[in-house]
Amino acid sequence: MALRTYAYRVGREVALLNEEEWSQIAPLLNDRIKWIKEHRKATGCSIEEARQFEPVGQSALRKYQELTGIALEHPDQLWGVRMNDYGSLCPKCEKPFRTPRAKLCAVCGFQLPAGRVAGQLSE
Repeated sequence: MALRTYAYRVGREVALLNEEEWSQIAPLLNDRIKWIKEHRKATGCSIEEARQFEPVGQSALRKYQELTGIALEHPDQLWGVRMNDYGSLCPKCEKPFRTPRAKLCAVCGFQLPAGRVAGQLSE
């Protein structure tokens, strides 16, 4: 089951997906990019116009909601819900470090001891 915590790229608490769950979303996001490129090539429209009409992003949002019970507003937010992209939880504020290589918590300023990094966030 997905871990609920703050996601920087979404700007609020959401469910972060483990690799098994992410593997169900990632192909849809990649198909979305392909669809947008093909649609732009066929019609000559702008990226923004193509993004308005693409159907694949909605499928990805539905899949995320099916997996987590949480609705997101835009398919681009899905790029920020992969658990492996975040570091462990800060011991002071309990928000995840921005990356596994982080040494400083972006929320509260907690600094890890010299030579240590946050490491992977785990369920």
